[in-house]
Amino acid sequence: MQKKFIIGTDVSKCTLDIHCFGKPGCLTISNNARGFKELLKWIKKQVSKDFTSLMLVMEYTGIYTYNFEIFLHEQKIDYVKRPALDIKRSAGIKRGKTDKADAVMISKYGWQRREELQPMKPLTQAQLELQQLMSYRDKLVADKASYQCRIKELKEQMNDKLSTHIIQSTESIMHLLKEQIEQTEAAIKMLISNNNELNINYELLQSVKGIGFATAVHMLITTENFSRFDARKFACYSGIAPFKHQSGSSIRGRTTTSHLANRKIKSLLTMAAISAINHDPQLKEKYKQKLQQGKPKMVVINIIRFKLIERIFSVIKRQITLNFKYSCLNFIWLYLRIHNRDATTYKSRLHKISY
Repeated sequence: MQKKFIIGTDVSKCTLDIHCFGKPGCLTISNNARGFKELLKWIKKQVSKDFTSLMLVMEYTGIYTYNFEIFLHEQKIDYVKRPALDIKRSAGIKRGKTDKADAVMISKYGWQRREELQPMKPLTQAQLELQQLMSYRDKLVADKASYQCRIKELKEQMNDKLSTHIIQSTESIMHLLKEQIEQTEAAIKMLISNNNELNINYELLQSVKGIGFATAVHMLITTENFSRFDARKFACYSGIAPFKHQSGSSIRGRTTTSHLANRKIKSLLTMAAISAINHDPQLKEKYKQKLQQGKPKMVVINIIRFKLIERIFSVIKRQITLNFKYSCLNFIWLYLRIHNRDATTYKSRLHKISY
């Protein structure tokens, strides 16, 4: 989407530094409602009164942009958030760093990519609350695992000399954390069930063998309820898509996945793939087949991870559960057999569609 004016914004906790590409000077405002009103006056005076002709570009900075995004959406000003690493690498060699210089760099980045940037929308209240609850739940799980590991090591090393107070206190904390995890998970499930759009996609996700509670919820959060990615882009984002490493005639590196990825999603998909191999006959057969061909174990697991991603995006796109889809395929296969058609060939084709 091409815009006449690109405004770069460097976001921090307390301030916003603003620069319009091609215009002199920068504006520094506070990151609150008062500062947003100053920005509105500055845009009308220095840039354009037609808000449809401009786009605001900023980095992903977590919660610091939330109120600003709501304000921009209310004023019908298009904005887009981009990864900080992408912006930094696009600038070439840089010496020194200030907030104003970063705002200029962001505006230049936005101008260079103005034809490919697509406006974004702020998260809905349900998506925001889901994100907060799941982040809190993950922190509780990590804390509980930390206490479990610590008390286990102490018991192994100290034996009978370990203080009973430490044991009782640690076990009490772990019991409390377990209760809090269960309550948080119940709150997440209640939130999803009360939101029709989230609930439909959550049920579809859980129809895919290997996809459990944590993976399904993180998929809803990361994809913003499947409004951001397609299957191949998500595979790249989660570090599953392989990339070549070649140059000229001398460099012939291995084809590997990239470390620039969402590692949380990648680890969840790894566990989901292992579960799917154990419980899904088709994926189990494929896993054994690839191992017999001599492929390394982790390469095969990566193939299964990609198959899961394809299945996930397939059921979301078609809005039917995987079990229902397989039932339809088996019915068609049975129909072909009854009518003396080449059922084997058709079944292989139909199962390819199911992926």
